[in-house]
Amino acid sequence: MALFRLTLRLTAPLGTPLAGPTLFGQVCVLRAEAEGAAAVTDWLADPARLWRISDGFPAGLLPRPLVTPRPVPAEALDGIKALKRRTLVRRAAWLGLRDGWADDRLAADDTAPDPALPRRIAHNHADRLGQGTQETGGLYFLDEDWRFAEAERRDIDLYVETAEPLATVRHWIGALGARGFGRDAGTGRGRWTVTAAEGDTELPAHPGPRRMSLSRGLLEPATMRAALWKLEPHLGRLGPEHTLTGLSPFKRPVLLTRPGATFAPHGPGPFGRLLPGVHPERPEVVLNALHLAIPFAEAPQEARAA
Repeated sequence: MALFRLTLRLTAPLGTPLAGPTLFGQVCVLRAEAEGAAAVTDWLADPARLWRISDGFPAGLLPRPLVTPRPVPAEALDGIKALKRRTLVRRAAWLGLRDGWADDRLAADDTAPDPALPRRIAHNHADRLGQGTQETGGLYFLDEDWRFAEAERRDIDLYVETAEPLATVRHWIGALGARGFGRDAGTGRGRWTVTAAEGDTELPAHPGPRRMSLSRGLLEPATMRAALWKLEPHLGRLGPEHTLTGLSPFKRPVLLTRPGATFAPHGPGPFGRLLPGVHPERPEVVLNALHLAIPFAEAPQEARAA
């Protein structure tokens, strides 16, 4: 399988975060509409062609890996606390430090805060028994990410690992950006263009004994040893192609590891799996909880203490 890196240029606000399982699910819908449900079933059953997909990261940034906690000198505590609030590292820093990763080797400009540009948008509840909107208790708010409005924030890196050709991956990710992704896609949210797509040979090219996941995935103790992770609930929904038929839109909540989880691989993988049973009425609906994981090595204890 090959690893691909796509650069997405946001052209509209995001109503839904660019989470890998949600991106993958909406690509499945597009492919089912264009190729038929049977073709998607065959795709999901082929381990080589099936995508391992990352979250969308700000261009040039990767998640900061979770590594083994080690003693910290008292004078360095404030710096470590500030570092832990920064969940992203520059790709160049990752490549330079992955032979012996240690948080205290990061320079101040090697990390970055979340560059999202949140906006709180007011909405009104419609008065379904009368006309217009409700006068009492009708106002509610939704958060959107408006980073598309600033040139230095609008580019996103997305990673996909698959045996499918790069042209196929680019086509479907581009088609999703043209159609609209996530909440309020029908009113213009979740739009992007694919400005670059290429094979990525740098990130996989390392013999490191550990892996860092770029995905939201399922922890599998049998194949992911000595894992370090943080969990986050994933609250998925069906799209309008299903809910307009009367089905409940809500999937069962799932706890997934966040990007940046690390582990020692046991065997060649895959790591994580497709998770069935996520919707009570549609057994064919699955969640992609596979990890796209890149190799690295932690610094030895004695090397860090020196």
